[in-house]
Amino acid sequence: MDKIEIKKKQGSIVEALRDAILSGSIPADTEMTQNELAQSLGVSRMPVREALIILEYQGLIRRLPNNHVRVVPQTREYIAELFRMCGDLCVPLLCKMEHSEKLPEHDPDFHRAIYQQCSFAFQRKVLESLTEIYITYAAARLTTRGTENIREVIQAAALRDEQKVQQVLQSYYAVLLDGMMTDYRKD
Repeated sequence: MDKIEIKKKQGSIVEALRDAILSGSIPADTEMTQNELAQSLGVSRMPVREALIILEYQGLIRRLPNNHVRVVPQTREYIAELFRMCGDLCVPLLCKMEHSEKLPEHDPDFHRAIYQQCSFAFQRKVLESLTEIYITYAAARLTTRGTENIREVIQAAALRDEQKVQQVLQSYYAVLLDGMMTDYRKD
C-alpha cells in the first residue's frame, strides 16, 4: 500500500482515508488491515482503529474478521442514489423554511443550513452525514455551475414550489456527481 499523507492524528486520518476512498485512490473492495493502514499513514494502530470505526459508521468501509476492513464500492449509481435520497429529504424542508431566500449560496454551507433547521433528529443526522461525507467532497471539486443551481433552488424554495425545487436539486446533484466521477480513479 502506498503512503497516505496526513497532517494530524485521528481527524486527518478519517479525512485522508475518506478522500482516498471517494477518489478511488483506494479502489473498491480493497481489503486492508489496521496494521497496514497504520504503516501506510505513519501512525500507531489506535488512531487508525478509531478512524475505521468512524468510516464504518459513514458507510465507506465494511469491517471483516481479524481487524480487516473492505472498501465499499463508490459507484456512480450508489452516489446518485445517495444524492436522490438527500434531495427527497431536503425538498420538504426547503419549502417549509422561513426566509429560505437568506440561505447561503455556497456549498456545503447551503446544506448545513438546511439540516440545522431539521427538527427530526434522525433525518438531521442523515442529512448531516450526506453533507459532510459526499456533498463536501463533491463541492470541493465543483465549478461555479453548482452555485448557479443553488441560487435556483433558493428561488424555487422561496416560492414554495416543491416540484421546481426537486427538479433544480436533481440538476444540482447531477453536477456534483459528474464532478466526483470525473476525478474517480478506476484502477
